Amino acid sequence: MHSRWKSLQMSTSTRTFSTLSGLQRAASLCDPESLEVAWQRPASPLLLARGRVSGAPVALVVTDGHVRGGTIGTEEAAALAQFLRTPPRAGNLTGERQELLVLALDTGGVRVEEGPRALAATSAVGVLLAERSLTGPPILGIVSGPRGCFGALSVMAALPDRLLMTIGSHWGLTGPKLFAAVRPGASEAAGFAATSAAARLQCGDVDELVEDRPEVVREAVCRSIVQLQGCQRGPAAQKIRESLTWLEQRQELWRRAGGQPGTPKRRRRDLLLYSFRHQWQPTEPVAREGLVQAAWGRLAGRPALGIILGPAAEEGQGIGIVEATAIVRKLVRALELTPAEQAFVLNFVFCQGHVVDLDQERLGLPKVLAQCLRAYVAVRLAGHAIFSVLGGGTYGAAYAALAAPSHRILAIRGTKVAPMAPAVLRAFESLRGKKGFELGEQGLAEWIPDVRIVESIVRLPRALREEVEASTFSRPTGTQAA
Repeated sequence: MHSRWKSLQMSTSTRTFSTLSGLQRAASLCDPESLEVAWQRPASPLLLARGRVSGAPVALVVTDGHVRGGTIGTEEAAALAQFLRTPPRAGNLTGERQELLVLALDTGGVRVEEGPRALAATSAVGVLLAERSLTGPPILGIVSGPRGCFGALSVMAALPDRLLMTIGSHWGLTGPKLFAAVRPGASEAAGFAATSAAARLQCGDVDELVEDRPEVVREAVCRSIVQLQGCQRGPAAQKIRESLTWLEQRQELWRRAGGQPGTPKRRRRDLLLYSFRHQWQPTEPVAREGLVQAAWGRLAGRPALGIILGPAAEEGQGIGIVEATAIVRKLVRALELTPAEQAFVLNFVFCQGHVVDLDQERLGLPKVLAQCLRAYVAVRLAGHAIFSVLGGGTYGAAYAALAAPSHRILAIRGTKVAPMAPAVLRAFESLRGKKGFELGEQGLAEWIPDVRIVESIVRLPRALREEVEASTFSRPTGTQAA
């Protein structure tokens, strides 16, 4: 063990942090001979380990962008979920100190080739991280090169209590090279600028930029651990109210810059009244903001929140700052109900994915969706029942932030679920010169077995009624995978 540690230390001494392998990155962060690898597989970019940093116990999640682009597939997601469910350990060298979770992310996101199964499994990991950010020990994030952090994983990068980025790294929902292919008038250079570490620091989404050298990154981690050791979790409702304040501030900045929300397609029927055969009783006017329509009402004798997102009138529109703010604003009320007032939350997700917009990317779109994900998880932890209905297509970060925290997901037959929206996937395939995952009409039921397929919109009312009647209200002890 000692000779192997010496070998690892020597191999990192003259290199940048971003050029190291996952194992070398973990070794460079940990105290000598304290690293214990929990999970590592050949040809996998994921490393899971435990160790100590300045004597403090840490759990390490490291992705290596040199291996398969750092992407997460079903195997990695399953290992990561099991790792996160393991109770954190306490230190025994310097007193009873909580084990911090360190996420060292260098990833292109969910593995596109593995399609919806990989998205569902990775999204379930995001739910576990959001739960930990509300109820568990502190989390420290590090984003580094060569890949940076993109796709659904970029939302998870916004969940830690403190976030570091190496100088020159990038963090965003849409890859910089994809902007020009998806949005007319956008350039690759503008995409790189919007997702740069410097831009993230300027808008306040990153706590510290560090030089891309192993010893400097370790020093920053040591400082961060000292700061986070005294971190105490407050009530979840307080955290979500703080999220809403942050979202409202970002929305105001975006509107001052001339931002215009997405336009939904005209809908021919009141979806909530139709879906519940007039058992839905609204208790307030429907709020309409961007692609969102939302209102509180009553269903089956209980409070109920109905949220409809989309469909969008144009490709490239999707959940963004306006939509996330509107959703979190409504979810806050669920956290203000008494324990006896357990509610239904009914999501109708008909937008294809997140908005592809440089201005919103500059303002921190990954963090915007992270606030949405965390709010849904807080509502679930409070004992409320969440149901999501998918229609048309639900892709990438939209699935991770909106559908994954649900107790039950229903999908209209023919609905597509995939790591990327069609326009982004086409651009991605063009850049790579090969096809990604092909999902047929029957693929959703096959690849995400826990999703209930509803044969048509006509059958939806009965399916929803059955799910509502079968629901039980209890605070979950763990998070169910989507």
